[in-house]
Amino acid sequence: MVEGIGTAGVVGGGIGGLAAAIALRAAGWEVTVYERAPQFTEVGAGITLAANALHALDLLGVGAAVRAGTLEDRRGYARNERGRILVDARISDFTGGLVALHRADLIAILADAVPADCVRTGTPVVRVHADGRIETDGDTEQYDLVVGADGINSVVRGHLWPDSGPVHRTGIAAWRWVLDMPAPDPVGVILGRHGEAGVVPIAGDRTYVFTAGRPGITDLDYFTDYPDPLPKLIAATDRSTVVTDELLEIDVPRHLWKGRAVLIGDAAHAMRPTLGQGAGMALEDAVTLAACAPDLARYSAARRSRVARMSFLSKHGTRLTAPGSATLAALRDAAFLATPNKLAVAMFRSTNRRAIQGWQPPQSYA
Repeated sequence: MVEGIGTAGVVGGGIGGLAAAIALRAAGWEVTVYERAPQFTEVGAGITLAANALHALDLLGVGAAVRAGTLEDRRGYARNERGRILVDARISDFTGGLVALHRADLIAILADAVPADCVRTGTPVVRVHADGRIETDGDTEQYDLVVGADGINSVVRGHLWPDSGPVHRTGIAAWRWVLDMPAPDPVGVILGRHGEAGVVPIAGDRTYVFTAGRPGITDLDYFTDYPDPLPKLIAATDRSTVVTDELLEIDVPRHLWKGRAVLIGDAAHAMRPTLGQGAGMALEDAVTLAACAPDLARYSAARRSRVARMSFLSKHGTRLTAPGSATLAALRDAAFLATPNKLAVAMFRSTNRRAIQGWQPPQSYA
């Protein structure tokens, strides 16, 4: 670790907040993490990490631990809701070298890399100031840098970016869960008319399942008519373990910094999970912030266009995954089926390289 630069208060102990704490400490900052929960926990769902996220984790020094969840590069399909194969590929063709694990496992790996004396769990932040002050229920601390990593309903964004716009409800319901069983064949994604689904093997011989339905779809049973193995996986699920929520998003603020405060992760750019890049963008943010701070204008300039572009692609990607009408779904399927499979796979690889692997950290990162 280099010589001390200043003090940083990180609001939020999720993926972005813990990654920022690791990166800032490596860059010489004295860091305090504020987490409202009494301990670091994560909801019971899986997470997929593509090449850019793994690059950031390598730079944070935890890549090897995370890569223990690297998937066997087995065959994976994109199918329609009648089971017809639209793309026949390998998992790596879709993702560029995917690691998939339980979110709680990733949080544990990141938390282990942050010394316990840097963390204040059970400490909700009630207000922040652009001059670097963080207020809790009974205390106020002054910092040289405040990092808003407190999610889509960010206290930091609410106080310092009051004109950034509301949280947008998409009306899309999502169900996510993990089963303690190896993923059966076939794995991959199912692209429907009004919904989408995915079956992903994750570390520990477990299976991550996700489904999402457009407005009007309110029950997981909607997906029991989807092709195997989804109905069997739904039948094997304890519904009490399913994470059910509505997909939310925000407009990316024009500037990601104000005074001594900065936004990262979902606090800055909560987006739909269409591309599976929410965690990847947060990890990129953390590494970039450590390279740029205390020059927060540089951080904002380095990140704003990338996260805004990824947010745009994630939003409009649902027109492909679940277009909302039988006609549009038929046109999508016809376009896939008219494309030679080798060309379709090459297109996925090219899109992955441009949209996901096209990030390099600033050269000044320690």
